[in-house]
Amino acid sequence: MKASFLSFLVCLIFSGQAFARDTIETLDGSILSGTIKQINPDHIVLSTDYAGEITLQRDKIVGFSSKQSLSYRLNDGTLLKGTVQQLTDNKLEILAADKQTPIALSHIAESWSVEQQDPQMIRLEEERQAALRKWSYEAGVDIAGKEGNSQEFGIAINFAAKLSGKNDTFLLYGSLDHAEQESIDSSDETIIGAEYSTYSNDPWGWYTRAEFERDDFEDIDLRSTFGAGANYRVFHSPDHMLELRSGLGYRHERFNDGTKQQSPTLDFGLAHEWQATKWARMKNNLIYTPAIDDFNDYLITHDSSIGIPLGLSEYWQLRFGLRNDYKSLPADDRKHLDTSYYSKLQLAW
Repeated sequence: MKASFLSFLVCLIFSGQAFARDTIETLDGSILSGTIKQINPDHIVLSTDYAGEITLQRDKIVGFSSKQSLSYRLNDGTLLKGTVQQLTDNKLEILAADKQTPIALSHIAESWSVEQQDPQMIRLEEERQAALRKWSYEAGVDIAGKEGNSQEFGIAINFAAKLSGKNDTFLLYGSLDHAEQESIDSSDETIIGAEYSTYSNDPWGWYTRAEFERDDFEDIDLRSTFGAGANYRVFHSPDHMLELRSGLGYRHERFNDGTKQQSPTLDFGLAHEWQATKWARMKNNLIYTPAIDDFNDYLITHDSSIGIPLGLSEYWQLRFGLRNDYKSLPADDRKHLDTSYYSKLQLAW
């Protein structure tokens, strides 16, 4: 008698566990059993003993039943909590606190277990964090020297500080390039700049920028350029981005001999970044500023570089690049094009 009663309890327990399992009916009439883990607008995730977690497309499902109490959000924002039984194809009934709520399967926007946090609250927090502006920094240095039969020394330093939000960016940057051979200067350039861009109507937005440059070897005591206008995101992702700019600007140049040139300009730009591989990220920048009163007077600045991480570090990298500065009307006895090749040890944090 005791053995029979014990056997009855075991059967009851196992039958109860089987009865408590969730079931999903598909369009072809198949019945899948397991535990529903998640429902979203596109999929239902079912955990099974025989195939692990299965992700099923919503449009391939005609209904489901669940003996576990879940939280449900309907398309109109209504929140319900309880078990579910399938009535007919695409018709369900949510049972909670002696209340029966019939709904169509298509009216369920998402579902989650009562122990989990509301997915909508998680999304709102992620959006809030993404919208927060965050500072990032970058600095690089390249030092080269030679002693003996000849004496050479060169140093190139660059820095950048960027404040980035979801739809806007503020950038401060600067660079110093100085070199000498046999105690005679062979390069002496300083650049400081700032720019702000925002995408208030993504992918469209606007920008403003300013840059100041001194270069003894171009006989430039001070060159200041300003620009502002519209920008457009052709595509934008963490691995690949392309932005175009078009606007108006102003360029003022004061040369070492005291002469000056100044003119309103057009302002065109291109910024491109591409994560070519896990170990190489390419950056390309191009700025073209022709004078409005004389289109034969223009300035083109181009910079392309590739950054390669050092070992497993996420902070240190080697950057190799090429920079071109082309001035259509240079100072007397100066060439139109200055080309710089560089390799730098770069730190980003």
